[in-house]
Amino acid sequence: MNNKIKIIIAIGIIGIVIMVAGFVMGSGPSSIPAIFSEANIPEGAVSIGDVQTTDVCSIELNLFASKISIKSGENFDLSGSGQYDGYVLDGVLYAGATQFKRTANVFGLKFSVPSKWICGYGSYVLVIPPNAKLDQITINTNRSDVTCDALAASQVNINIKNGNLTADKLTADTASINVDGTTDIASSEITRNGNIVSNKRLTIGTSGSAKDSTLNNTTLSNKRGGITLFAKLTGSASLQTSRGNVEAALSGTKANYTFPAAAYNLKIHESVVPADAQNSTEQYGTVSVAADKGNASISFETETESQTDTKAQTKDKNKK
Repeated sequence: MNNKIKIIIAIGIIGIVIMVAGFVMGSGPSSIPAIFSEANIPEGAVSIGDVQTTDVCSIELNLFASKISIKSGENFDLSGSGQYDGYVLDGVLYAGATQFKRTANVFGLKFSVPSKWICGYGSYVLVIPPNAKLDQITINTNRSDVTCDALAASQVNINIKNGNLTADKLTADTASINVDGTTDIASSEITRNGNIVSNKRLTIGTSGSAKDSTLNNTTLSNKRGGITLFAKLTGSASLQTSRGNVEAALSGTKANYTFPAAAYNLKIHESVVPADAQNSTEQYGTVSVAADKGNASISFETETESQTDTKAQTKDKNKK
């Protein structure tokens, strides 16, 4: 018997053993990981709970079929109802599945599988201190919904397959976000460049607070469901949807933006400027809009002097 046949037979036996063990222990996918050993921290790594905020420069999170919450808290922490790897190595916080393997002993048969095969199938909470200075946050998930208090790093990379993303605040120099489901980010600041793709509905910003979100050199694209945007756009911006409408309320007035040759289905509303508005003709950016099978509407939010004073007073109170 040659080696290829032996390998095929071995893989088949392992698959059958895993299925049988799963049914014996609970007859569900979430039961299968329980037969595997707990994760071992690799040499040189430190448990997440033992690190200082300054010890972490980057975060890599990889999970499958899970509900994931990223919260703000005093110290880094990771907890979950399913299995996961969690440690810090060379300044990188690894959460979820890693390149390491888990072992099992079922009916006297020992075998190992990649961590990514069994980590997930549960609810997880990752805590990030708000004062952490992160170079990069990378999130890769499949069949998972991700909810965040805040994501802040020089570079944010998010790839969510078959799931949704919800965040209160995103702060990054560079952001690359690809979500199969819906994306809802209440406040966002991208200082260098960004690319945000959402297969379903894409919402950035909050109505009445367009000035609180600033996107520089950012492309927003959506396949179906449309785009809703409340933000200040600087540099070169692009709003694209294949099936759906684009509804944008931009901070400032029409005079602050340049719109290239507009499509027939784009309506740009004239700015209604209050008497005490913070009026400026400064050029913020160029905005390209495309709604292939839908309509596009651009309106403007102009902040008055009284609103500016109120926000300043609120910030001062929060500092105390």
